[in-house]
Amino acid sequence: MSDWIVNAGLEIKTNRIIIDILNKQIVPKEIEIKPIMYHLNDLDGIIRKVTNHAGFNENYIKKAIFEIEILENRYIKCLAILTGEDGKTFKSKEYFEKSFEEFKAVNLNIIDKLLNWLEKKYFRIKFLILGRYTFRKMKYTKRLENMMN
Repeated sequence: MSDWIVNAGLEIKTNRIIIDILNKQIVPKEIEIKPIMYHLNDLDGIIRKVTNHAGFNENYIKKAIFEIEILENRYIKCLAILTGEDGKTFKSKEYFEKSFEEFKAVNLNIIDKLLNWLEKKYFRIKFLILGRYTFRKMKYTKRLENMMN
């Protein structure tokens, strides 16, 4: 998910993103793309399970947001802020994660989607062909070494 957030943020030239988990909204609006929105349903369920397991009412959390900042070298800094029904605010520790893949994430057209798909297939085929050759070569070399000893 960090790859999508970083790539989308860099494309629209913003380094601060706020994700409202319970209301399923992202600020800025341009980053409300399917790959990021898809995971918000999972987060909502996780919050409900954890509060229920901790002995609170399942609907105890009234506000849950991620404050995300995109740093240099494709790192993100994320801070989770939860607010309970009694107004008590809970803040997490700052979480850092590096994004590695660079790709177009916002305003994808059919050509961009096709190129992304082809690129993924190319690397799979390349690994199948070259990877198997490399492993075979290693096994053959090992067999020769064992025969000599």
